Amino acid sequence: MTIKSIQALTGFSYSTISRVVNGKAKEYRISDETSERILKAAEQLNYRPNILARGLRLKKTMTIGLIVSDIQNPFFGELGSGIERELRSHGYSTILCNANEVAENEEFYLRVLVDRNVDGIIIVPIQTEEWSYLETLGKTTPVVLMDRTFYHTELPWVTSENAGAAEVMADRLIAAGHERIAYLGGTPQSYITDVRFNGYRRSLERHGIALDPGLVFSAGYSIKAGREMMAAALERNPGLRAAFCVNNLVFQGAMKVVQQAEMSGGPAVLMAAFDIKAYCDVIQRPLVCANQDVETIALTAVNLILDRINDRPSERSHVIVPINVATHRLKAAGV
Repeated sequence: MTIKSIQALTGFSYSTISRVVNGKAKEYRISDETSERILKAAEQLNYRPNILARGLRLKKTMTIGLIVSDIQNPFFGELGSGIERELRSHGYSTILCNANEVAENEEFYLRVLVDRNVDGIIIVPIQTEEWSYLETLGKTTPVVLMDRTFYHTELPWVTSENAGAAEVMADRLIAAGHERIAYLGGTPQSYITDVRFNGYRRSLERHGIALDPGLVFSAGYSIKAGREMMAAALERNPGLRAAFCVNNLVFQGAMKVVQQAEMSGGPAVLMAAFDIKAYCDVIQRPLVCANQDVETIALTAVNLILDRINDRPSERSHVIVPINVATHRLKAAGV
């Protein structure tokens, strides 16, 4: 079946149908009603666009590479799903690569994506310092950094207001009466660990609380790292009553240790963490959580990469998305 078949069934012009079936309805401001009628007709006629022919005509592969640091982290799973869905609405397919927090995997997948002639790459970089290969690649292949970024780079990026949210989270723990707060960080000298630690430290400084190096840990972003750091924190500080977790996986590991300690008669520990909204209805205990705006991050990353691919100027090439910090059951628990 061809576009002319859809035209005969719907009465819409060839150009309108072409734009809708090729994912350009939004770009050309075609109404949802018109798009829906065209797509239903295409489905009825079992129409499939010839992606290869279209790519040869436009000199594009209509594919975007997406490299995430750890697909086992629900945050990156949700983020990847949002990006794939948004790219698909623009006629692009997504090649998902999982670096698994290993720099060598990240380098491998970047080269694989370049060899496949993807039109652009969205990446959650593992390495914090400027990486010459990635900076050089960005001059020939559109590259967008997401979630994690480099401290000094001309590459476009989108991330969350991590330091500000971390500061508010620490403020909430202090307001609940805690001055000794363990910081359970990720990979040492990585962007997310550093910026979230800076927010934690700023809060302590504003409240006149001295930073205790014995309460600061950086071992990785995994459940295992969370268990190890929480166990070490409780061993060094038997009366510890509050902990700050750099992400949701660290939180999961830390919670296992905390619950075991509490069941053995240890004091209750107030936990704070990023991206644990999904656990709040399951874990019936006081929590402080910072929830990143996954939808906005995904949409921004897609807009940035499409602007680069189509040589369109972006209003902003560096975007910081606000984070909502919420408390759960603190009042009910009298905290």
